[in-house]
Order: sequence, then C-alpha cells, then structure tokens
Amino acid sequence: MGPGAVNGREPGAVGAIHVHSTYSRDGRDTPEAIRAFACARGIRFVGLTDHAEDLTPPIFERFVAHCQAVSDDQVRVLPGLEFRFAGYKGLHLLALGLSRWIVAATPAAFMAEAPRAAGLTIVAHPLLPRYRIPADVADGVDAIEVWNAAYNTRYLPDPRALRLLESIRKRRPEVVGTAGLDQHDARNDRGTRVVLFAPDPDDALAELRKGRFENRGPTLRFASRAPFGPIALVGLGMLRTGLDAANWAHERMHRLRRR
Repeated sequence: MGPGAVNGREPGAVGAIHVHSTYSRDGRDTPEAIRAFACARGIRFVGLTDHAEDLTPPIFERFVAHCQAVSDDQVRVLPGLEFRFAGYKGLHLLALGLSRWIVAATPAAFMAEAPRAAGLTIVAHPLLPRYRIPADVADGVDAIEVWNAAYNTRYLPDPRALRLLESIRKRRPEVVGTAGLDQHDARNDRGTRVVLFAPDPDDALAELRKGRFENRGPTLRFASRAPFGPIALVGLGMLRTGLDAANWAHERMHRLRRR
C-alpha cells in the first residue's frame, strides 16, 4: 500500500483514466472541457480512451495534437484508444498514451501492436466478457480494470475482476489492477482515481505500469497489486452482492414510478 493523504492533500499526482471525449461518438466533453474538469478536481493527468472505431488515421493525428495542445505542467491529457473485436463479445482493450495509429482487428493483433505504441494496456470492465480473457491477452496485457465506475458503480470494485487479476498474477506478478471512470460526461464524475506515489506525473503511465500507485474511490483505496487477501475478498464479495441487490431494487422502483 502506498502513502495516504497528508493534511487532506494527496502526496502524489492524482489521475483519472478510461475517459472519453467528443472524439468518441458517445462522448460529451471536448479535450478543453476535460482539462477544465481535471483542473477543478485537482487531477494532474487524464488517460483518454476514445473508441477506435470512431477514428481514422487522419482524425487520430488531430486527436493526438489536440491532447498535446491542451496539456501543460498543470494537467496532462494523454491520448489513447479503446478497441473492441468482432467475435469477442464484451472484450474491450485500452491502449493509453498511444504514440501512433494502430490497426487491431483481433485481440492477438492488439497485443502484437499496442505494447510497442502505447504506455499502458488494460483489459477494460472484465465483467462484460464474463471474465473470459484470451490467453494471448492474459500473457501480455499490463493491467486489469478491477474497478469500472460505470459498470461496478462508484462504491465498490469488482471482486471477480480482482480474482481474475490474482489468477493472472500467479504467472505474471508484474500485472496491476486499475480503477477507471469509463466517463463519457464530466457532469457525472463517479470519483474513481489512480494516485501515483510520485508527486510529478511526467511519466505517469510508466509509474502505473510499474505499480507505483494506489486506486481510490469514494469508499476505499487499495494497492495496485494483491490489494485484498482471501478473507477481505470474501467480505468484499458479500458487500458487492448486497450493493447490487440494492441497486437492482432501486432501478426497479424507478421504472415502476415512470409507468
């Protein structure tokens, strides 16, 4: 576990990753608006992951230049893409800090190209592919998104994603777990962050890849590697089950009221 807050302030650079801009068809916020969002919340770096299918090589070049134009010493906006693949329902892979356009029609193609072109690769919301990850992805990816604030809610991480992380770490202990916003609209900030141990975000993605950070949400914070022991993971699973049941009941009541 990394250092905690000191006098109410984070000792390291705060980041938000898995964020979408208007370069995605379903994104509301321009890079300028995302920069303003970050400044207002003390976020030093933002990892954009816009939908790859919404861009072309020329648009990607404009996207990278746009991210550079709105970045400075106060906030760094890092260009990245989210890839999905025909025949792999729910499997989305993130490439953060992409330096060049890549073509990745399959997970294998992504793993062949992304590590050489990006600063960090992540399996997004493993809930959607039902925690089934192709072997070539498990053998090469840098991180598992163990807390997706859109699909797992802002309150608790995903116990099954944490178990997936631990199963991969038995062979590859360098793999880390990350918390992502999956944000498409800055008006709904669900509060998940990655907090570096270092105060300077000069090479934030390298720090994330090395596990020199902790994940933080509205309810808890935890380490990037082996964050929960077996007993704690069972307890988290019980809390998660209760929260999911409460959310289901709330949504059902909301639908009934709208009828």
